[in-house]
Amino acid sequence: MSAAAAAPAALLAEPYWFRRLPPDRDVHFLDDGVVAVTGNAAVQEALAHPAIVAEHPLKASARAFGPNVLDADGPEHKAFRALLAPVLSAGRIAEYKQQLMPRLIENLVDDLAGVETSDFYDLYAHKIPYGIVCTILGIDLALEGRFHTLTRPLARLLDYPTVETEATHANTAALLEIIEKQRAAHSGQGSSLLETIERTRNRKGIHLSDSEVRSTALLFFIAGTETSSAYITSLVYCMGRLMLSLDELRDEAVRDAFIEEALRLFPPVQTVVRFAGEDANIGGVTVPRHSAVLASIAGANRDPRLFEHPDRFQIGRGLKGSIPFAAGAHACPGAALAKTEFSLLIQYLTDRFREISVTRDQRRMDSQSFSHPVGFTVQFTPR
Repeated sequence: MSAAAAAPAALLAEPYWFRRLPPDRDVHFLDDGVVAVTGNAAVQEALAHPAIVAEHPLKASARAFGPNVLDADGPEHKAFRALLAPVLSAGRIAEYKQQLMPRLIENLVDDLAGVETSDFYDLYAHKIPYGIVCTILGIDLALEGRFHTLTRPLARLLDYPTVETEATHANTAALLEIIEKQRAAHSGQGSSLLETIERTRNRKGIHLSDSEVRSTALLFFIAGTETSSAYITSLVYCMGRLMLSLDELRDEAVRDAFIEEALRLFPPVQTVVRFAGEDANIGGVTVPRHSAVLASIAGANRDPRLFEHPDRFQIGRGLKGSIPFAAGAHACPGAALAKTEFSLLIQYLTDRFREISVTRDQRRMDSQSFSHPVGFTVQFTPR
């Protein structure tokens, strides 16, 4: 391995960093006590291994948010997830699909009619997920723009390498203050995320403080908005590049297969950071205690041992082993909500537009934790 490949910061500057590592093994020892895991089976094993944990006292997210659902393990992590379960149930998702998503998607589609833009991610991709999560959280939609401005820089706290500044901590404090004010203003209405998780906490006797509840709500907001914004960008990019008519995506089976294949190739979270709480055997290799573990979701989803021609977009291929929402105890709890959102968006796009075309493409990607194509121009041609 070259010195450049062994330096984690230099390696992770490249979106598909797993390609710079030797393809004949799945566990790679880098500098600074960092271990990279790239093959599909090894990545799934690492994410499910009880000794490979999310919690670490020096993580930027732990410093910014305190105890929270992303950085907890074991019973504490289960308690956090139990708080979110009621707002992510199949019944609630069906309500969102009928009562919430159509209005938000219609507004976005109206805005896109006849547009050619080189800034889809910044100008448009956030509108649906921010609207959905603001509503679920119990935040007035009039504050959506303010939330977007404050939240987007915080995504870098969850990225790797992490970007942490005084501004990110100030934004966190400002967002928590807004959440608390909105909770107080809408107290008693009973349907917001905050009130739901507080009821769940009290009914089940879950020992979490009010501040931990607020942090969980805020991280739900960041994860639910920024990952969806990233993937919606990838989705539109794929629609614009494929030799596939939009009419074909009217078929639900084709649409679902399209979403799954786009998720395989463009998982919004490309790299998951974990830590070895004790020595752990991954892929037949001992990962030493205290190692930082970089699990490559992108590498797992492009493993040629599972996916023939792994870099090719191929609707209808077998997708067993694809893990766009990670795996193990920390797998994304909002996966079903996200897929419902994506499917309905495609329905509206295919109804309204005759063609979605990428007219310029630098073929670049941005970010590890909220990954999406950048440097492309997309045009929306109405029917």
